[in-house]
Formats: sequence, structure tokens, C-alpha cells
Amino acid sequence: MDFAAKLKETLVSIVPIVITVLILNFTAVPLGSHLTGFLIGSLLLVAGLSLFLGGVDISMVPVGEKLGSVMASRKSLPLVLGLGFVIGFGVTFAEPDVSVLASRICAVNPNMNSTTLTFMIAVGLGLFIDIGLFRALKGLSLRLVLIIGYLVVFALMLFTGQNTASMAFDSSGATTGPLAVPFVLAMGLGVSNSTRGKEKSAFGLTGIASIGPIIAVGLLATVMGGNGSASNQTIVATSAAGTFSQVILHVLKNTLVGFSPLLAVILILQFTLLKFPRIRFRNICFGLVYSFVGIVLFLTGVEYGFSEVGVMIGKTLSEIYPFYLLLIVSLVFGAIVVLAEPAVWVLTEQIESVSAGRIKKKQVMFFMCLGVSAAVALAMLRIQASINYLYFVFGGVGLALILSFFSPSLFTGIAFDSGGVASGPLSTSFLLSVAIGASGSPEMSFGLVGLIAISPLITLQILGIIFGVKEKKTARRMENADS
Repeated sequence: MDFAAKLKETLVSIVPIVITVLILNFTAVPLGSHLTGFLIGSLLLVAGLSLFLGGVDISMVPVGEKLGSVMASRKSLPLVLGLGFVIGFGVTFAEPDVSVLASRICAVNPNMNSTTLTFMIAVGLGLFIDIGLFRALKGLSLRLVLIIGYLVVFALMLFTGQNTASMAFDSSGATTGPLAVPFVLAMGLGVSNSTRGKEKSAFGLTGIASIGPIIAVGLLATVMGGNGSASNQTIVATSAAGTFSQVILHVLKNTLVGFSPLLAVILILQFTLLKFPRIRFRNICFGLVYSFVGIVLFLTGVEYGFSEVGVMIGKTLSEIYPFYLLLIVSLVFGAIVVLAEPAVWVLTEQIESVSAGRIKKKQVMFFMCLGVSAAVALAMLRIQASINYLYFVFGGVGLALILSFFSPSLFTGIAFDSGGVASGPLSTSFLLSVAIGASGSPEMSFGLVGLIAISPLITLQILGIIFGVKEKKTARRMENADS
């Protein structure tokens, strides 16, 4: 494992956030005693993400790639769907983003249980991974599957209300983080390699899978009753997280519970389908250990240092200063946080590779930054003006589905994949904390992660339309030159 390279990559990602928070500390939002916890949390984030990404490279990625190739070579529908569900469930249950978000939802929603919520999200993702794999194998239209899926979502959200909608879309965005992405992308590529339209079916699996958790959370809220309503308590920044030792023990316990299904799945696959050589599998096991330690350090840093600081920033800016300052800070945080999401780098590298360099990583990154910045700002506007969350959901997703009729199918798949990828660990921890502090009310605190997940659906399809126009102009010029 090249830990130095991963450390450099993580520093480039995390340092801009730290610098921005320090600037706020010395100007508008003095953090006081929380500054020490934030700096300790930042160090844990850097160390944790470095270990985690390094471990993923030597464990998750090779397992995912070989699994994809085995699934493609067997061409057995029951095998593909069975593995798809098991992998989807396992990686979601172990995903750090999901555990962070589930604990936040349950903290303000006493009717919900964190384990049950995580279980439902994992089941939803697993089932819709199967739908995505079936779509790729049978050559079904991605647009058609997305439209049908979101029509079901719209009907469910109209019944359950905006509180459930905000939690459901946040849960969807949290599922596709750095743990799930390598597996899901590898499975999608493996299956697409066995179909005729390889490039067209290479993307879209993550986008379809993201629908599952929305429906699962909506159904859970419907069964429970109460429409997912949060308690009426006011959220304030406190030291409720506990001492450092209490936090790390709590995180260690939860991570062991979450990581166990993933380890079981990998062991079963090794002795049944994958059958790596002994030395290679030993390295994979070391990588899993690195990933586990990294997740523990990362979540400890989030819970101990970042969450409370985010709440303080949102609360102070919303109560003391004009709204435009919160809006500016939100735009900045949106742009720099999406660049720090490790899953974004995984996806953009794959986009450049699959498109043979025609679609540049920097172009995709730029349009994702634009979308996420706008999404974070819109979330703060919604909080300030108490706008119904369903307007954003119906308007944003509806516009994305309309754009799918004009954007090249490749970009539609990329856009809907990018939606879940953009809302990673820092969105579900730090940015959500800022929103909680700015809202001061559980009813309005959620929904930010969901808006972040919706934004690339629009901006990247706009990029696709621009890309398509440019390619047509280039083709015409070449035809004229030949004639």
C-alpha cells in the first residue's frame, strides 16, 4: 500500500476545509474550546481516510473487479442477481456514511431505530442493484427504469410528507460512499462488458441503486406511522458526544457490527467463486484491516470534532449575521467538500477511462462543483424561508428526467451515478451538521444530502448536452473537410 500517496491525496482534499473553518474561527465564528476537538478530528480524518483508501485499493477494488469479471463470464441471471443483492446489502451495512446519517436521524426521531433503519436502507439498495443489473443484462432503457422508479418515489413521498422525503433522500445519498462505490462500479462494468452496448450500459447502476433506499425509508415510515415526523426539540451545539475514549469505543463497537457482513461475504466469495492465490488473498486481508482501522479513525474524527463545529458554524451564521454570509459560506463549502469525497475520484477516473479520454475528469469535477455548491446554498435558502422540501425533490428530479430526453444516454448514466457519489462522508457529517445548526429545528435539518445527490443529475446532463452539440459540430466540420 502506498500510504504516502494516499496521505497526500487526503491532505489535498481535507486541508481546504480546515483552512476555511480556521478563517471562520478567527473572523465570524469563534469556536473556543471546540477548536481543539476540530483539529484533533481533522488529524483523525486525514489518517483515517488515508488508511481507508489505501486498504480499499488492495482489498475492495481487486475483489470487486474479479467479482465483476466472474459475473460477466458466467452469464447466469440467478447468480448475477444473487451476488448483486448480497454485495449491495453487505457494503451498505458496512458503509460509514450510512451509520453517521442513521444515528443523526434517530437522534431527532425517537420512533426510529438505528439498526432497523440501516437494515432497510441496505435491503433497498440490494434490491435495486438487482434491478440495475437486470436492466443492463436485458438491454432495457435506463431512462425508462429511472422514470418508473422515481414515479413510485413521488407517489410515496406525497403520501408520507416532506419530513420523510428529506430523510429518505439523505439516506439514498449516504449509501454510495467510498466503501460501496468500488463494488457497485465493478459489478456494473463486469456486466456491461457482456452486453452489446458496453459504453452505454457501463454507467447507471449506482443511479438506479440509489432509488432503493428512498423507497425503503418511505415504506418504513409508512409502517411505523407518524410520517417520519421529528421531535420538536431545538438542536444546539453541545458536548454530548462524550470524551474521546467514549466516542472511539462507541464507534469501534458500531463499526464491528457493520463490517462483519462484508467480511463474511468476501470470505464466502473467496472459497466459492473468486479463489485468489493464497499470497494475494493474504494481502487482501491486510487491506481489509487497514480499511477497518481507517473507518474507525474517520468516524471518530467526525463524531468528536467535525459534527459539533458544523452545528456551531450553522447556528452562529444564521443567528448573528446577514443571510448572505451563510449563503456565501455554503457555496464555498459545497465546492470544496465535493472535491474531498474519495468516491468522486473513483467515479471520475472510471468515466475518463471508459470514454477513452473523450470526457475529461476536470470537466466532470467542475460541473459537479457547480451543482453541489448550488445545492448547499438552496438547502440554506429552504431553511431560511421554510420552503417545503417536496418542491425541491419534484422540481430537481423532474428536471433531471426531462433532461434525460436531450442528453446523450452515456451522460444520463454518469449523471445519475454521480448523484449518490457526490454525497459522501463529509456531506453526511460536516455539511449536514451545518444545516442542523442553521435550522435549529429537526423538521428542517435534513434534506441537504439529498439535494447534493440531486444536483449532479442536472448539471452533468447539461454537460452532456453541451458535449453532444460540440461532437456534432466536430463531425460536421470533418464531413465538410472530407467533401
